[in-house]
This record gives sequence, C-alpha cells and structure tokens, in this order.
Amino acid sequence: MGHDCRPLIRAHEVGEYVFCARAWWHRRQSHPSIREEDRRAGRRFHIRFEQQRRWGGYLIALSILLAIAGMVLLFGALAFRL
Repeated sequence: MGHDCRPLIRAHEVGEYVFCARAWWHRRQSHPSIREEDRRAGRRFHIRFEQQRRWGGYLIALSILLAIAGMVLLFGALAFRL
C-alpha cells in the first residue's frame, strides 16, 4: 500500500476557495509571499464587496416591493374603472 502524497483539502477550505480563490491559494503557501500592504488591500476589497452584495440584496427586495405595489395600484385602478 503506497502513501498518497496529494495535498489534503479540508471541508472549510472549499468555502474559503469559493469565496476567494486567491486568498485560499495564499494561505496554502508554506511561506506566503504577499506583502502586508497587499494583504490590507485584499481585506478592504472584501469589505467593499460584502457591502455591495448587501446593498444589492436590499435593492432587489425594494424592487420586488415596488413591483407588488405597482400591480396593486394597477388592479385597483382597473377594478374602479369597470
């Protein structure tokens, strides 16, 4: 029975990779070559990305509410017209 030399990838690393493949790759390096200012820039990027994603969710919810309100007004206007 031979010893398998492939690197082991743990379950939590899959989520990390899906979120940011570059951060996952840097973390897997035995001696990370990333500079501290690059690391801070990466953190700022992820913070901005999360804020934009959150605002996107709010805007989608708002658009759904406005579409429902528009349909209610349209059907109400049509009901009074008939």
